[in-house]
Amino acid sequence: LEYDFNTNSLAVTVIQAEELPALDMGGTSDPYVKVYLLPDKKKKFETKVHRKTLSPQFNETFTFKSVPYADAMNKTLVFAIFDFDRFSKHDQIGEVKVPLCQIDLAQTIEEWRELQSVEGEGGQDNKLGDICFSLRYVPTAGKLTVVILEAKNLKKMDVGGLSDPYVKIALMQNGKRLKKKKTSIKKCTLNPYYNESFTFEVPFEQIQVRITKIVLIPSIQFHPLFDTVHRHR
Repeated sequence: LEYDFNTNSLAVTVIQAEELPALDMGGTSDPYVKVYLLPDKKKKFETKVHRKTLSPQFNETFTFKSVPYADAMNKTLVFAIFDFDRFSKHDQIGEVKVPLCQIDLAQTIEEWRELQSVEGEGGQDNKLGDICFSLRYVPTAGKLTVVILEAKNLKKMDVGGLSDPYVKIALMQNGKRLKKKKTSIKKCTLNPYYNESFTFEVPFEQIQVRITKIVLIPSIQFHPLFDTVHRHR
């Protein structure tokens, strides 16, 4: 993101996405991104469609013109990512909402944001299930331990009404991913038990981090389950 105070314009670059869910029968997707500002949605931009990939490289820049700074503070930038389908309605994979009042428009912003599930009918979030985990930080050793205990009531994704879930863990700081790890795959279950421990080396002076748990269902279709915990000094 880059805001030009002289022209009252906001330049938005969609750089890339990684590890998107596969929505096509072949185990891939055809993703593209819609970019717009809330609440008015007067101007919408779209990236090109990238065929058969779960980690598309977009590198496309769009400019919202005539957006005074005072107005920008009341707007939310939305990145909505879709799976292109030639013969039916395009499926929305997820979205990222960025309230502009929460970022410093005086600086150029480049960072990762994790996709969130899309609101379902009636404004209710799609219920993807529950995950149980624990965190423990030892300041003297500079070690953060994450234990993935179990998940319950996951969505049915396989033809047989089950799933093969596993958990991905990403350690992020200042919008950048530092490390990632994942659990083993649990076959044919909607209530997997893991009890798996992962340790990250994080110096005490850098402990302001975000740990993101992502449960992925490797099947014909799968969607991310997000659960975020913030720790501050």
